Amino acid sequence: MLPCISIRLNNLIKAMETVVAPALDQNQVFALEQSTLIVAHLKMLSNQWDAAYCFELGSLDNMVNLAIHLTHLTPHTEASQAALLALSATLKNPPSEPPPTVSAVTQRLREIGLKVDNFIDQVMQTESSTVKSQLTGIVLDYNQCQSARERVWFKDNHLDSGISDLSTFEEMLYGNHYRFKP
Repeated sequence: MLPCISIRLNNLIKAMETVVAPALDQNQVFALEQSTLIVAHLKMLSNQWDAAYCFELGSLDNMVNLAIHLTHLTPHTEASQAALLALSATLKNPPSEPPPTVSAVTQRLREIGLKVDNFIDQVMQTESSTVKSQLTGIVLDYNQCQSARERVWFKDNHLDSGISDLSTFEEMLYGNHYRFKP
């Protein structure tokens, strides 16, 4: 076995296409569909794995900026204030270096995302329409930015009807257009 992930993924694709899929009974439609899906996912992984760390760092950066922006809201209810304190505590003492792996970035993203979700839930359940409106505007701006990043990430699937309007993979990863900066 080789340590190179690209070669390993390409070997899996080749094995699925040339050995496994042809050996399937042609009457087993579900198995044939699944083998096609496996090949498609392996090809997508092969194209994306090397950029996954940068993509996840960008997603984390956007989530952190969303969380920071949300901490500037002024909730009035006790439940919202408690959720805001928990969110603020999650943001205190950020690491001086980015997390070293995709898994570590994803874990940090999830940790902050759960606090953001809890704060949003509390605001939407207990706050005035003014605070809810402020929150909604911030969240919609974030979602527009992050969903655009994800559309570019999955652009090679050709399932997006607006594919011609999307930036390049490199612009999404390294440019500022897809960074949420409130």
